[in-house]
Amino acid sequence: MIDAGTDPSSGQRKQLRRSGFRTRAEAEDAMTKALAAVNAGVWTDDQGITVGDWLDQWLAELLERGRSPKTLANYRGHVRDVWKPKLGRLRLRDLRRAHIERTLAELGRPVVAADRAKGNVGRRIGQRTPSTIDGYRRTLRSALSTAQRRGLITMNPAEGRMDAIPDRHDEDDRTVWEPEQTARFLAHVATDRLAALYELAAYAGLRRAELCGLRWSDLDPGVGAGLTIRQTVVEVSLSQLTPAQRICPYCASEHAGRLFKRPKSRAGRRWVPLARPAREALVAHRARQMEERAMFGPDYSDHDLVFCRMDGAPLRPGAVTVAFEGHVIACGLPTVRLHDTRHGACSLMLAGGVPIEVVQMIMGHSSPAVTRKVYAHVMRRATADQVNAATDLLTRLRE
Repeated sequence: MIDAGTDPSSGQRKQLRRSGFRTRAEAEDAMTKALAAVNAGVWTDDQGITVGDWLDQWLAELLERGRSPKTLANYRGHVRDVWKPKLGRLRLRDLRRAHIERTLAELGRPVVAADRAKGNVGRRIGQRTPSTIDGYRRTLRSALSTAQRRGLITMNPAEGRMDAIPDRHDEDDRTVWEPEQTARFLAHVATDRLAALYELAAYAGLRRAELCGLRWSDLDPGVGAGLTIRQTVVEVSLSQLTPAQRICPYCASEHAGRLFKRPKSRAGRRWVPLARPAREALVAHRARQMEERAMFGPDYSDHDLVFCRMDGAPLRPGAVTVAFEGHVIACGLPTVRLHDTRHGACSLMLAGGVPIEVVQMIMGHSSPAVTRKVYAHVMRRATADQVNAATDLLTRLRE
């Protein structure tokens, strides 16, 4: 038994007890290490809590503090599918970096049917990407950072680069449409009810949640030079929401799986310029929407949304993705995600000579460094074109 100081909350002396050693030498060695930790001021009392118990407590605290439902849903999925099954029974103080490395290495292997979680989790994934694996690590890192601040552990074993996470070089080889392919897609969807949504995705680089949450009041007067991102619509199951979060702020009803929320960062709340084709598409879209509104009459559910269902209710973001994928297949273009249209918009801006700092603000990144990292693969062609244009004078003189 070792005296570990006074508990500031109760004023009582803390006494460190350990047992279960096979030999006297093991006990003395453990006591020496414990005394050294106490004297160095790095001893912690984890109160006997397990990793699984701490993760449950951490999630409950995030819910009480009003953390974003979408973020909470991701955290819960990571805890449920990986961290509790793999490491939940370990004592929190016994968790080591090797345990985390081993679990991350398992996540990097091909996903087989027997390993997939119940429900829709992982149904379409053959192998997790390095970014996905690092997402699991970041969840655990966040939980352990809180434990460290509470004095339950002395260091965070999930901090820093993990050798088990593969390099991300392969992720840079993603498919990006060339401008002529984007033009072909926009021609294909010109008569679609949501044609203007695809125009904004291609020219302004808005995210899916931003497109679904865009309001007419967010546009400059008269569909002017630009728009301001002030809200998004994300897809979250009702079970992940509190009763208050389920109530729509516009119509006071529930929209299953859809939640209005503010952008999650200051960089996300931004002004975005509108290209002329996008403005023209919005004007035509507005006219069609007014016809739909007149058709529904008093049954129209006005949410001031630019893109919504025919009755005015918010779109389900997942349905937008499904519709986009169907159009891509129908016009025979290389398969890309709706989110990848942001890369095309970024390419157009860079090719047009828009400074990287301005592109960063338009795309909603926290800094130009993030823009360079995310779009390094699409900057190559724009950079090559700019270099060729800059050296054209010397080339003409040589000729």
